[in-house]
Amino acid sequence: MALLEVKNIDKKFGKKIGMSHVSFNVEAGHIVGLIGPNGAGKSTTMRAITGLMSYSAGTITLDGQLVNFGNHQALDKVGNLIEYPSIYPNLTALEHLKLYAMDTKNPADFTELMHRTQIDGDNFGKRKAKHFSLGMKQRLGIAISLIRHPKLVILDEPMNGLDPQSVHDLRQLIRDLANEGVAFLISSHLLDELQKLVDDVVIINHGKIIETATISEFFSHDKTRWVFETTDNAAIVKLAKAHDWSVTIDDGHVQISGAENLQQVITAINAIDVQIKTVNTVTGNLEKSLLDMLATDDQGE
Repeated sequence: MALLEVKNIDKKFGKKIGMSHVSFNVEAGHIVGLIGPNGAGKSTTMRAITGLMSYSAGTITLDGQLVNFGNHQALDKVGNLIEYPSIYPNLTALEHLKLYAMDTKNPADFTELMHRTQIDGDNFGKRKAKHFSLGMKQRLGIAISLIRHPKLVILDEPMNGLDPQSVHDLRQLIRDLANEGVAFLISSHLLDELQKLVDDVVIINHGKIIETATISEFFSHDKTRWVFETTDNAAIVKLAKAHDWSVTIDDGHVQISGAENLQQVITAINAIDVQIKTVNTVTGNLEKSLLDMLATDDQGE
């Protein structure tokens, strides 16, 4: 049995569909990316899982326990940071942790938690939260989500406002916790960063799940592409079409896919006496794979 099981969840806002037969699982110790465009249903799905929103059909279970708007018992095992953390301007970071741990019998060690989320340095100390940057508030929100030793952590845009070093450190923290058995469900528009982190992806569009896969399975949709800068791009386009390869031009570069290998393309280009200035191999790009999949799904609407 998966740690989190979401089965056939439906939710409407008047006539608008928020979720339609939404189903997916999250295994213990797995990092799952919930991905889709704005308004696709990501936040709605996360709110339903955390008991913040009712749903009209289906079931959500966490560790075998039912979760819904009227039954929050299982949520003792869940930490979450959805949208923006609830921060009180006149409290310090440590005071926030103590406040959110008041109804917890066995909270995480505050000193260790502050160290792991990097809220124990000089930038925090005795400073009140009203003086925190957005990135500092995000790190505090993540620390709050870990107070209860959760089995599942749900994060909506956790990298929002973080500088590159903090993003790197957050990725490492999430991976370390996953190695300890904690599961994560993460939504983020920073797909390049998400790609470095997740084990599985759940793609949602118009309130419907259109793909669930491991990250390697998902990238099987994305063919290897070779990007060329040449002395005659128009000739390269003509060449590619003659070989029945897919070809596009973007910002002065020719992008080819569908050939057996790079050497086949280079040999064909040399044969028409066109000089290759640069060539790069591109594969496994989460953003492009997502856009291609969404375009296909929208065409089927």
